[in-house]
Amino acid sequence: MSDYDPNDPNLRPATVERPASRSNVGWIAGAAVAIVAIVAVAFVATRANEPSAADQQAAATANQSQVSGAQSAQAAQDASVAAQTAAQSATLSQQNLADQAAADRARAAASANRQAASSASQSGQDAAATTPDSHSDSAPPSSAPPQQ
Repeated sequence: MSDYDPNDPNLRPATVERPASRSNVGWIAGAAVAIVAIVAVAFVATRANEPSAADQQAAATANQSQVSGAQSAQAAQDASVAAQTAAQSATLSQQNLADQAAADRARAAASANRQAASSASQSGQDAAATTPDSHSDSAPPSSAPPQQ
């Protein structure tokens, strides 16, 4: 057995007392976690209000496509108006050409009629000049009245 006498007053108990710890490591770690959490929440809250670069690019692309679509629609409308104007102008031009051609034909017909009339008149004069007189055997007519 052992040499230990449990009734010996000189013996001290086997328990060791620890001095009270004044360390606040637990509180410091908890405070650090809380501060990191607060900073993270603040970062997320402010970051959500600012659009990201991808969001800004997507918005810019959408705006450009809307503007481009509006410009395309305006260009198509302008082209349609230009085509209508060109068609009207062509129609008027064709009408003017037709009117001019009709006037030219009328002038040509009138000129041909004048030439035909002039030619007929000249032919008549030529025919009258070359036709012998039926009274050519007798003496030339005199200006005196006939005697009885």
